Amino acid sequence: MNINITGRRMEMSSNLQDHARKKIKKLERYFDQLIDAHLIMYIDKLDHGAELIINGDGVQFYGAEKSGDMYSSIDLLMDKMEKQIVKYKEKHSEHKATPLGELSTVELEEESGKELLLNQVSNKPIDGVEAFLEMKIDKRDFILFKKGVNEVKKDTTDYFNKNYSVIYKTADGYKMLEIPFEMIRENNYETENFIVYDLLVHDDSLSNPKIEFRKNSGSDIRKLSLHEAVKEIESRSGQFLPFFNTDTNYINVIYKNGKNFEVMVPTF
Repeated sequence: MNINITGRRMEMSSNLQDHARKKIKKLERYFDQLIDAHLIMYIDKLDHGAELIINGDGVQFYGAEKSGDMYSSIDLLMDKMEKQIVKYKEKHSEHKATPLGELSTVELEEESGKELLLNQVSNKPIDGVEAFLEMKIDKRDFILFKKGVNEVKKDTTDYFNKNYSVIYKTADGYKMLEIPFEMIRENNYETENFIVYDLLVHDDSLSNPKIEFRKNSGSDIRKLSLHEAVKEIESRSGQFLPFFNTDTNYINVIYKNGKNFEVMVPTF
């Protein structure tokens, strides 16, 4: 399993990194189809936080913990991930692996009491026009996509990897929403300062599209956990809800598919 460790606003000692790698590596004893893991460690005031995303063969696991010191946070997080992986393996031991485009995680089931499908979008960067046309071809009223940047510099690599945007239909037309580079760099997200564009669709033909992106002021997207997003869409008549996922700090879209719910998420 490939392991990548990132530190935000903190220096990571070699001992701390070794401790984290050994803990993550031990998770393979419970599930031998783990492919890669990305651990993010950060310090926020008195909190020492750790987030872990693990990709396996057709499944993705996510967890986060905070405590007064980083070693304790890592240990608590690994205990959570161990339980999550074991529960998943027990549940799916008699079934084939779920396709990558339909990922279910134990943590979501525990929170919501429902089987939620996580649909990962492509991590190939495209522009807003391409995304809009793709949305129309798929006959959807929304699309989550990685928005390409003109140039990737040393201090914008993290932004390039996290630069996911959403286009969605409203009562007045279409909007596109993206997160400013500064917020991703500082890991400080104020949704009212997200960048919003009104889409003026003059021609949506595949051969000669003419779509104007006019910058708007103010964002109505909400900060919600996945559990809160489920409750929110259950209580409304709409078929989909774009939201900023406070569990992962990414834009997601939850939507109804028959009687079930699905969540469109970035490819981490």
